[in-house]
Amino acid sequence: MNKIGLICVGELKFKELKELEKKYLQKIGRFMKLQPVILKDLNIRDEAAKKKKEGQMMLEQLDKGDFVIALDEKGKKLDSIAFSRFLSDKLSYFPGRIIFLIGGFAGLAGLLDSRINLKLSFSEMTFAHDIFRVLFLEQLYRAFTIMKGIKYHR
Repeated sequence: MNKIGLICVGELKFKELKELEKKYLQKIGRFMKLQPVILKDLNIRDEAAKKKKEGQMMLEQLDKGDFVIALDEKGKKLDSIAFSRFLSDKLSYFPGRIIFLIGGFAGLAGLLDSRINLKLSFSEMTFAHDIFRVLFLEQLYRAFTIMKGIKYHR
């Protein structure tokens, strides 16, 4: 069983970002296998309906015992070292999976709120969905290097 999971919406659109994603997944793979669950980007024009359907698809991927972290601009802010410590503690003491959620362009559906254990923000800025996914993977890799004392994080 994978201890960490990532559930996100839509394939990356740019070849360069796909290459970066692959690079960081390989780097993370030195520490732990991570295979993102990529949900289909639905062709629904109504933003509220799209968010709701994406939320339902995310809920279907979650297990009862998962610790769910929504990546949300309104969430708690941690620097890289604090994020690494948090993740290290969860990996050490939490028996289930740690699942990160990245919503589609419209964000995460409110129907997920009851399953979210923590909302985590990387910035008050809004990032393009594709770029943020790669940014998250880079920060996850950075967290592992901090845990293991590898000099990359500087």
